[in-house]
Amino acid sequence: MKRIILLTLVLCLAAGSATATDTDTAPAAATATQYGLRGGLTLDPDQFHIGGHMDLGQIVGDMRLVPNIEVGFGNDQTVVAFNGDLIYDFRESPWSLGGELGLNLVDHKDRGSDTDFGLSVLGNYRLGLSSGKTLVLEAKLGLIDSPDVKLTVGWNF
Repeated sequence: MKRIILLTLVLCLAAGSATATDTDTAPAAATATQYGLRGGLTLDPDQFHIGGHMDLGQIVGDMRLVPNIEVGFGNDQTVVAFNGDLIYDFRESPWSLGGELGLNLVDHKDRGSDTDFGLSVLGNYRLGLSSGKTLVLEAKLGLIDSPDVKLTVGWNF
């Protein structure tokens, strides 16, 4: 299982690229594909999660697509989440709102495993760094079969 997770993470991060067509509507960090690492905390289940993401930049207007993979540890279970975040960037602002559709593979220590499709809403703040990298602060609220709250810090390189 660990090899499959690692292979999937590598393949997602190595997948193709896209560029935005309207660079005047978003920070420079959102105009081309960026890869990054992410980590944070979830509540219910109470876990620490780590993972990676690929920010494809603007795909339509002010909308970005950010597929990501996260692995959560703690609360007597391991959660592997394959997510697709669709994010709307507010013009002239580092703030964004969006939604997430995810496939959650949950391995319980004593009860076997479950597979769920999850739905969440999210908000994030992107801070452009002087190095050209981007720091992302994100909060997600689970609506259906997702963690109740997920707080994540990401770094695009």
